[in-house]
Amino acid sequence: MRIIPAIDLIGGACVRLTRGSFGTLRKYFDDPIKAAEKWKEEGADWLHIIDLDGARTGKQQNLRWALEIKQKIDIKIQYGGGIRNRETIRNILDEGIDKVILGTRAIEDADFLKESVSRYKSRVIISLDYGSNGMVFKNGWQKESAVSIFESIKKVEQSDADTVIVTDISRDGTMEGVNIKFIKKILDSSGIRFIIAGGIGRIEDIINLKEIENMGIEGVIIGKALYEGKNKINLREAIRIGA
Repeated sequence: MRIIPAIDLIGGACVRLTRGSFGTLRKYFDDPIKAAEKWKEEGADWLHIIDLDGARTGKQQNLRWALEIKQKIDIKIQYGGGIRNRETIRNILDEGIDKVILGTRAIEDADFLKESVSRYKSRVIISLDYGSNGMVFKNGWQKESAVSIFESIKKVEQSDADTVIVTDISRDGTMEGVNIKFIKKILDSSGIRFIIAGGIGRIEDIINLKEIENMGIEGVIIGKALYEGKNKINLREAIRIGA
């Protein structure tokens, strides 16, 4: 079970939000290279980098930071945030990013989803973000769709995608812990491999997810709990538990 540190970028700074609200922004690093170096030193082999400016506008504004991290540090990167056309996917992958994360456009356009997966295979990861009612959100979590997480997973299955990131945005950034009961429902609904995100707050969450890894968990994304809190997660320990 891969443990993946998250780096969210706004205006070139490494930040975290609570439940996707930009009004809750907290900055941790002015230079995201420093954050990437820290997680690499603590054992990470992948980074989850999200361009929050791009997620809102549909135009990548922090890609250069991901590319600089890739150039300076021996680490793999999955990058997302407002990637909504074929040319952008091609350009990002050609620049050397290992995997692109598709959200809004993939949810809205089944043909785009299927073509992207067909062309780039495992270099494309689909991201599905859901609220407490199980409905999928899009456009950087700003708009609730009329589609449930389970309906969306079925659509992704039809595209032959092999990996899906599922994020519980009702818990994201809260460090309240994961909703294991609901995650089990998601895992039971499909044979796809999942990367779990949203609410990771303590090392016990990693232990609990490790116990159900064989239900289809490929990885876990940790955000705010690596950056703050009295029970701040030690990345080295999390990686050891996930191995």
